[in-house]
Amino acid sequence: MKCKPALGLAFCPLIGHLLVPTPSLAAMQRLECILTNADGQAEEERRSIAVIFNDENNSMRLEQAGHVFTLTDVSISMTSMSGGGAEMTVAVSRSSLRVVLQTYQGDSVRNEYGDCTAGVRKKSSSVPPGR
Repeated sequence: MKCKPALGLAFCPLIGHLLVPTPSLAAMQRLECILTNADGQAEEERRSIAVIFNDENNSMRLEQAGHVFTLTDVSISMTSMSGGGAEMTVAVSRSSLRVVLQTYQGDSVRNEYGDCTAGVRKKSSSVPPGR
């Protein structure tokens, strides 16, 4: 049986005609990710990205360094999600929240790995660091 959306909630049959409200999947969800390892390099690089996705309409975006990229070839399942474009591909394991970002330049591929947390974007402080 299918869930019936109403008032921002999806009502799913539990037993017989009893309906239990569950959160709607229509809202965009955000993962804040820190990439810490690039192609097994010895020195650690820390770079922030965000993966924004919507289960219901099977869409993903990637934010990095103030730029937003709408990903194509999106696949979202209960265990993982991935999407990409001409210059990059991103994949996230939904159970471990591990992320892999591949970027393409000419004939080379750069692989970066990291961890994500579910959350809301943190607002930057207007006070300079150290004050």
